[in-house]
Amino acid sequence: MAKRKQRQPGQADQAPRRSRVPGIFAGRPTTASVVWLVAITLTIGVSAGYLASRFAGPAAPAPAPAVADPGTPWRARLLQSPGDIEALLGLAHVHLDQQRLDEAEAVYRQVLSKEPKNVEAIDHLGTVMLARGQADSALRQYDQALLIQPDYIHALWDKATLLQQEKKDYPAAIRVWESFLRAVGSESKDGKTAQGFIAEARQAMSGGSPVEKAFGGKP
Repeated sequence: MAKRKQRQPGQADQAPRRSRVPGIFAGRPTTASVVWLVAITLTIGVSAGYLASRFAGPAAPAPAPAVADPGTPWRARLLQSPGDIEALLGLAHVHLDQQRLDEAEAVYRQVLSKEPKNVEAIDHLGTVMLARGQADSALRQYDQALLIQPDYIHALWDKATLLQQEKKDYPAAIRVWESFLRAVGSESKDGKTAQGFIAEARQAMSGGSPVEKAFGGKP
């Protein structure tokens, strides 16, 4: 049996050698190890987020807010009272504003079946026809409304506009604008607008604007 080697006096015990491990995994962490740990964590987090979004697909778009139908209140009234003339006219006007001309015409004619001399329905039926390019038919509707009510301002406005812009009949347009002025008053906002149209019609009758004259007519 081998003899155990005796320790010499004053000779200190030698501690076993430790393997050198970076501070991030052993002992007190160093500043550099903390920075590396944060960087690795962020990298893993970003990668995980990317992969999650990649497999989840694009997010569904937010639903668009519903647009209220302006005809709904009129329809509700008509459910309670199918013969409500005001509600019928309101619904017809909505159809006209939306350029749903067939629906508008049908409702205006429904009004006229109940009230044949309803000037509002007669006049707006003319506007439906004008929107279809039927200027002569529209003019007859405006004249019919004015035959029933000569000072009906909507028909006066519509007829004057048609004569000036569509027919280029400036003398006739001026006469209708003057009737419109008498109905609304020359100092009203609509009256001042009508006076502007009268001035334009007179300018057109005199041979066009100064610019048109300088360049030999309209371009």
